[in-house]
Amino acid sequence: MEEGNSIIYGLEHQTRALSPQYESDAIRFLIGTQSLKPQANQVHVVELEEDTGALHTKVYKHDIGEIWHLRCSPHDAATLMTTHNSYDPENSQCSMGVSIYKLPTLDVIPKDVDELSTMQSQNAEDMELLTTINPEKPEEEIRCSEWHPTDTNCVCIVMDGSVSVRDITTTQGYNITPEGRTRLKFSGGKWSPQAAHQFAVLQDTHIKCFDTRADCKAVWGIDNAHRQLARDLDFNPNRQFQLATAGDDAALNIWDYRNPKEPIFSRTDHSHWVWTVRYNTYHEQLLVTGSSDGRALLTAAASICDTDDDKKLSQVLEDGVLQSYEQHEDSVYCVEWSTAEPWTFASLSYDARLVLSRVPRHFKYKILL
Repeated sequence: MEEGNSIIYGLEHQTRALSPQYESDAIRFLIGTQSLKPQANQVHVVELEEDTGALHTKVYKHDIGEIWHLRCSPHDAATLMTTHNSYDPENSQCSMGVSIYKLPTLDVIPKDVDELSTMQSQNAEDMELLTTINPEKPEEEIRCSEWHPTDTNCVCIVMDGSVSVRDITTTQGYNITPEGRTRLKFSGGKWSPQAAHQFAVLQDTHIKCFDTRADCKAVWGIDNAHRQLARDLDFNPNRQFQLATAGDDAALNIWDYRNPKEPIFSRTDHSHWVWTVRYNTYHEQLLVTGSSDGRALLTAAASICDTDDDKKLSQVLEDGVLQSYEQHEDSVYCVEWSTAEPWTFASLSYDARLVLSRVPRHFKYKILL
């Protein structure tokens, strides 16, 4: 991929689900489609060939329904989990569920010309369905499902009214329900990478974190993290007590949840709802956000990442937007960093457009040199 250029991959159906593939040396992302047509949805595996900038893809069937959320397993590169919605024509109702699949192969890039022609002529392939988890109430909406960072068999499923911790081998588990009479709905959640027993959820404008080992009571929280609905959160991969949040107030906020009264960093560079925020896995001063304004923004938060070293990050990298990526024509629902190459990220918009972009070289050198 050349400096300053992004690579665009277009899909046939609308999209709002994206995940990097973990445990892989390749720059690889998985996309889930959201078509209302029966048996039309797919999972696309997209791999970037870094030397040439070429994109290679494999397509798999997802006949169970439209994909609202997708997560690759951090423990097995071939395993993925989809949150889906399907329509039953017999009772004219929609129902949501979570399914875990196994890819038949990890190979995406063809090894020779004959294999390339064979792959190009193939239709969508089948994935192996390992298990499906349905909510106890068929009408309950599922917001997302997340793999436990260390337990290979544990997932957390966020629904409107509760959070379900499940064992995928038995599908058994227990529920966490919000306290109080208001019963504000949950809208998303994420495991803490450092305290693996803690699961943080978005609850209207607030953030609540539960200890899944104990009585499932909130162990810490951030009230009014956003002035309007909080849309997403991501934990700092290097600092235990910091996390970033995004919301409908167009804000990106970074918090130290030990002192949750005020964010330690805040930006409102988007002009509409911010759907998603992600920390760079290796360089915590870099964050990417996606918004309904059709843009993905690369933002630096160097001032809160300074250490006692001679070289302070804030002296070489100014806080604020480093670059705006404007190749989308609809809401950017997802952004994800590559787990194999720390300077590459993907953004996905509802108009079925995946954009692969890189951190500009001069910012990369400021960080490294």
